[in-house]
Amino acid sequence: MPEPKTQMIVPPFTVEADHPRNSDLLLQSIVNCRLRSAISASKGTIVNKQDPDNSPVTPEGQSAFLGAIPPVPGMQIQVDPANLTYKIVDPIHGNEEFCRKLRTALKNKGMVVGEKIDGVKPQEGMLDVHRMKTLCRELIWLMDAGEAKLVKGPKPDKEDVDELPGRYLLNPGSRVPNSQPVFEDQYEDYVNNLQKVGG
Repeated sequence: MPEPKTQMIVPPFTVEADHPRNSDLLLQSIVNCRLRSAISASKGTIVNKQDPDNSPVTPEGQSAFLGAIPPVPGMQIQVDPANLTYKIVDPIHGNEEFCRKLRTALKNKGMVVGEKIDGVKPQEGMLDVHRMKTLCRELIWLMDAGEAKLVKGPKPDKEDVDELPGRYLLNPGSRVPNSQPVFEDQYEDYVNNLQKVGG
């Protein structure tokens, strides 16, 4: 029996949140999905994006504070497009030695921390074909923007993701009823109809 087409086109891959300003990533394609970025004292911020010679600058106080704690790895999302499944893991979950060092460092900087730090427990889920296709493209965009990095498997090609079953969701992060179409390929007709009726 031949393998599913989706498995041949987009093999499983794993992405780690690694925002250049230590910011969390909010994934639109999965309800309430927030990934903690890798945290490092050395990450800088572009102060003036209009200046082509402007180098990233480390925000004042960031080095002093974050330099006192061990670098924190980002949360990861493991995606299996063929089986429509994903798993979110936190590399520090269950790593007692690292969590103890982190807690001690935070306390030494005067932060109020609980009795135990343990990271986020693994979460697993299954998506429909439309949401999986949209998620794969979203993760490609995050990698291309330098806000996430590939840690396992081949980086999917946008053209291969286009060939996955399903359609791209227009607004996957929307959590309230609205009159927008569900899919991107319906948007042009939606706008044309609005213009006809004077919307």
